[in-house]
Amino acid sequence: MNTIAGSNAYFLDGAIFFTISLVFVVLPFIGYFIFLFTGDKRLSRASFFVLAAGLLLQTFAFVLRWTYSYHIGIHTPPFVDLYDSLVFFAYVIIAGFVLVRIFYDFDALGFIITLTAAAALGFASFSPLAPSTIEPTMPALQSSYLIYHIITLFIAYGAFGTAFGLGILYLIKNRKESVPGKKTGRFLSLLPEISVIEEAIYKIVVFGLVFLTAGIIIGAAWADNAWGGYWSWDPKETWSLITWITYILFVHARFARGWGGKRLAWIAIIGFAVVIFCYLGVDLVIPGLHSYATPGSKQIL
Repeated sequence: MNTIAGSNAYFLDGAIFFTISLVFVVLPFIGYFIFLFTGDKRLSRASFFVLAAGLLLQTFAFVLRWTYSYHIGIHTPPFVDLYDSLVFFAYVIIAGFVLVRIFYDFDALGFIITLTAAAALGFASFSPLAPSTIEPTMPALQSSYLIYHIITLFIAYGAFGTAFGLGILYLIKNRKESVPGKKTGRFLSLLPEISVIEEAIYKIVVFGLVFLTAGIIIGAAWADNAWGGYWSWDPKETWSLITWITYILFVHARFARGWGGKRLAWIAIIGFAVVIFCYLGVDLVIPGLHSYATPGSKQIL
């Protein structure tokens, strides 16, 4: 089937709404940045509501894009190429922050989350490496396992991204508070108690680990269906296992070794670096069964 391109397709396939939603991420990024220096809660609340509005716009764009793909005869969700994975990554990062913010007073985290989401959305919207056109998928990707595999993994990635941001905040607050007699600045006063940050990191990592485990299991079932085996030590599979082991070590260190504080914060930060390499680095540097290159685009999973 021929790819439908052009300005009309750009509107109908929802891509323009993802580009517009970038404004709803950049504005909160600026708002949260100013909030770190002023402590004005009105500014952080306004930034949160703008970000939530952007999340709704992205939800609409996903529905429109999925509907459009079926309309042109592509009966698999548009999740498998670089563009769609980037906008979905930004989506789950923002959604994760919105949910966490409901339960915790983590306004300062908004700066890191919006920076990460804006980078992903900006790259997807303006990089020639990530064209937004919807293309027919390879037969191996035309499976009912696909949507469940991708969604569970990206929910995990969103959770780990949130834990990464909290890990940075923990290290900053811990470093400042560990200096005897040092005055507490405005920024530190905006952060919750260090024990609250640590508890949130742990809970969010465990939540992400559950979905990562489910995603790997579903992926193994999909691999057996597509390639005749549950595991082939493909680079993507290998790094997925490394990612899983990293966060299993996080849980083990907390329970069996009694680790906490800076050690767990560092594991959360390093773990997210492993996630990013597993998600993007492997496909771009060590292509395998999970990379599907075509002349005009990059299908990546």
